[in-house]
Amino acid sequence: MAKITFENPGSPAGFLAVLMAQNVELPLQPSEHEAGVLLDAQGRDVITIDVNGARPDEEVVALTAYICMAVNQAGGFKVLRAECTDLEPTP
Repeated sequence: MAKITFENPGSPAGFLAVLMAQNVELPLQPSEHEAGVLLDAQGRDVITIDVNGARPDEEVVALTAYICMAVNQAGGFKVLRAECTDLEPTP
């Protein structure tokens, strides 16, 4: 297997450009329908967190929010919080 190196784009504009080259448009947002899924600004799936369902839902929701904030911040978006929908109502 060949080793591939990806360089840090070094700026928010550079980060936006490399993601756009991969058909990912920021800002990311958590899916309202699937826990742990991050969507791009066009509603396309970008990443699924805990695809095997090994983590508790609370961890998945928290990881989704923090990863969403980190990626958006790297792209130059001012990020104060991320909101995720609790997909399973509490009894």
